[in-house]
Amino acid sequence: MLASVRAQPTLPIEVIVVDQSQPPYDLEPFPQLRHVWDPQISGASAARNRGIDAASGDVILFLDDDVVLESDCVREVAAAFGARPDLIGAQCAIHNPWDDLPVSLYDVSTRVFEHGFFSARPKRTRREHIPRLIDGLASAYRRDFLAHERFDEALPGYSLAEDWDLTKRAVRYGSVTIVRPARVRHEHSQRNRHDARAYAQLRRTNILYLFDKLEAGRSPVNRLWKRWWLLGETLRAWRHAWKAPFGET
Repeated sequence: MLASVRAQPTLPIEVIVVDQSQPPYDLEPFPQLRHVWDPQISGASAARNRGIDAASGDVILFLDDDVVLESDCVREVAAAFGARPDLIGAQCAIHNPWDDLPVSLYDVSTRVFEHGFFSARPKRTRREHIPRLIDGLASAYRRDFLAHERFDEALPGYSLAEDWDLTKRAVRYGSVTIVRPARVRHEHSQRNRHDARAYAQLRRTNILYLFDKLEAGRSPVNRLWKRWWLLGETLRAWRHAWKAPFGET
């Protein structure tokens, strides 16, 4: 990831690496790099918030360590925010390794059971793709928005769905979009991954927590979709033949 950032035609004003590992990463220094090491940080939300505190730019681009930038992402993201004062958050165009695989049982069940509050599929208009979920592995937000809204450090585990939560709060402030020319490739690290059972349990716990936190149940339609979604989660728990995302087995 860092090599692809350094190879960008347009460099960011700073590159902040938030490092929770023990021992710390051995990083090759370069002028824009700031290495924030603190093994007491726990989870993605806390790490992202620590990065926000250290950042000075008007737009903060979050990148996971298994992402490779393929186009001039820094310039494209900056241009998108510069052209649209209403824009609060954006996602790069992400290519995942499973995008090239045949449709799986998990893909089918997602289409069937995830609607309303529970849908992460982007809305498509004639002009753009509007994300319901700005995927945290390559996402950007205005700093002034992040001064009011933080990633939720109360999410259990490694903060699964912290990006979903922030997206749903961002749309209360303005617009969100997918910056199609800002292309990244997800190399998908196999390290520190849950198995399918643990992932499913954490996913269920965290999304139900967000359903209550964001008061999605105020909508009678969302209450109905919640029952339908829980049915789908129960069927997935019964059948372990489905392929979980992110490579869990």
